[in-house]
Amino acid sequence: MNRRLDLPDLLNARDIGGLPLIDGGVTRTGVLLRSETPDLLTAEGIDRLTHTHRVRHVLDLRSAGEGLPVTEWPGVTRHRLPLLGRRSALVADRAAIGDISAGQTQGLDLDEDIDLGSVDEFGAGLLYLRMAERGGESYVRSLEILAGDGGVPALVHCTAGKDRTGILVALLLSVAGVEREAIIADYTETQTHLDEMFERIDRLPRQPRIDPASPVAPAMRGAARASIDTFLRVLAERHGSAAEFLLGVGAPPEHLESWRRVIRGR
Repeated sequence: MNRRLDLPDLLNARDIGGLPLIDGGVTRTGVLLRSETPDLLTAEGIDRLTHTHRVRHVLDLRSAGEGLPVTEWPGVTRHRLPLLGRRSALVADRAAIGDISAGQTQGLDLDEDIDLGSVDEFGAGLLYLRMAERGGESYVRSLEILAGDGGVPALVHCTAGKDRTGILVALLLSVAGVEREAIIADYTETQTHLDEMFERIDRLPRQPRIDPASPVAPAMRGAARASIDTFLRVLAERHGSAAEFLLGVGAPPEHLESWRRVIRGR
């Protein structure tokens, strides 16, 4: 099944529908889409998202000051739900561009539990867990939107549509009961056009830039199996399951149940 969206402006845009469920069946199409930055979209691409794919909500996981100024799309509510960023990111005259997930570490006040030294050995998986634990509020709000009336179809994105987006999608698919290998395959599918995608992103203003000398560069410029595999493993070891993690950071049980019904169709 081809899950890629017919958006020539984007290389990492796809539907999370059609993924196998542990108890049989597959996830519904046309419910949740994922992509890289919509800063790459032309007017035609936006029109396809809003009319062909009928997107009604956009979940933007980028940091304050990251990317081009957000514009309105007809009939669409765009939500800014930053996962990480500099402590000063909300100060108007010091708004930060980029964050840890894009390898932007210079001048960043890192929490002690954000361990960049382990990135190479385990892909980005351990870093992903720290990101999720620190930014749980944004994921809880995302779940609230998706589970609400008229919350879908929705598009979730960050800059590359790989790290911050990858964490949220992995959590949502886990909650839905998608097979583990299918969750991993969905993440690694980003690798297909990764080099060309970054070339496009790097030509845009106000996008995160990764220093090639940074220890996180190899992991954060790739979509290796080790990254998402490690994230899922350590999430289970520390929190039990994706559902238990989301409940622990404040998600109401009814939102998890609503999301399961929406994406499973039963």
